Amino acid sequence: MPVTVAVNPSLVRELEDSLNMGPMLNADGLRMLNEEQVARFEGLSVQIQADEHPPPHFHVRGRGESVSFAIDTGLRLPGVKGLERYDRNVEKWWRDNRCELILTWNRLRPADCPVGTVPVPPECQQPQEEADA
Repeated sequence: MPVTVAVNPSLVRELEDSLNMGPMLNADGLRMLNEEQVARFEGLSVQIQADEHPPPHFHVRGRGESVSFAIDTGLRLPGVKGLERYDRNVEKWWRDNRCELILTWNRLRPADCPVGTVPVPPECQQPQEEADA
């Protein structure tokens, strides 16, 4: 009968972090960047992509359109058209879910991401005991 030995939790966390960054395409660590669907509402989906350009933003997709909104302000990116009738819905949803969006964006950043992370406001930071879990 095989003997099971517990793995150091920090090693497990390291693997989880690697898996969350998406599958590797080669032994050098080149990744196939993924996108994470954060929410779905009224037939629209909200997604954050790992292989993004600045500024940090999320996509609202639906009805054949894709619209980008800034993660830090919730505002539509300049020059982006489409789904205008949902702007108030997106704004309220962003206010209610801002912390999760920021944390999701930051978690998905590859190590070589030129866009970088979004500063985490104090109200979005996890208590230390939860962050260590």
